[in-house]
Amino acid sequence: MKTIHFIVNPIAGKGKPRITKHYLSAFFEKDDFTIVVKHSDYKGHATLLVQQSISENAEIIVACGGDGTINEVASCLVNSRILLGIIPLGSGNGLARNLKIPKDLKKAIQLIIDQKVTPIDVGSINGEYFFSNIGFGFAANTISNFESTSKRRLITYLRATLQSVRSFKNDTEYTIEINGKAAILNPFLVFVSNTNIMGYNFSMTRKAILNDGLLDIVIIDRLNKSKILYLAFLFLLRCEHKIKEYSYQKVENVTMKIENKDTELIFEKDGELRRTNPVVFHLEVLKESLNVIAALD
Repeated sequence: MKTIHFIVNPIAGKGKPRITKHYLSAFFEKDDFTIVVKHSDYKGHATLLVQQSISENAEIIVACGGDGTINEVASCLVNSRILLGIIPLGSGNGLARNLKIPKDLKKAIQLIIDQKVTPIDVGSINGEYFFSNIGFGFAANTISNFESTSKRRLITYLRATLQSVRSFKNDTEYTIEINGKAAILNPFLVFVSNTNIMGYNFSMTRKAILNDGLLDIVIIDRLNKSKILYLAFLFLLRCEHKIKEYSYQKVENVTMKIENKDTELIFEKDGELRRTNPVVFHLEVLKESLNVIAALD
């Protein structure tokens, strides 16, 4: 008898059947599975629900939502024997796409029943976990504009990106140290990723592998507005490496010291906006420290 707990973000997945114990009973044989469904009511609530589920001896905990919900659930399961399941209900679903978990609800549920497990790497930033990516500069500015809207759609994300092109300024100085070598930059973007797909099937780190023991880091130095548009065009052609400001590396760890004129710095973590005072960030990879039910070969 397997005990499976579903942590559901009720806001996500509009237009899909509501995930309830009654709905799930049609898929899970009652003689083989014990099903528990919990709904999160606010940001951070999913973490509390997972902690309860761990104390209740759940063997599989399924995150039902977008990348933010997955982050809250998965963060409690790092270095644990409990399996993470995912039902992607968000707008971007970057991690689920990389794991080849279908958006079709019934097919995603069947994966959980089949229980094919893949250990994946986990990123850490100052001790906090991320599973898809961390973004500074333009990437964070775009998420800030995206979160200010009520609708989470591709067209909304594109509008947020265009808004960032108009308003973004390279006014923050970074000291970035990789493999003992430090550089001082005013970057357009710093993007550290564990996955090869962001939301909406877009990628800045196509070489990323979820279990290679490395993080992929893209650094793009200061750009003017005309070159930002040119860079967007190059990304569409998968030729972004052709501009001299572009750098791509695979690393085990990276340290960034950020000096900001403002009192607050924004960055994005797994698609969610975070705010902090200027600080030193240490990023590293925790190899194969999360067991995920996935569709990877």
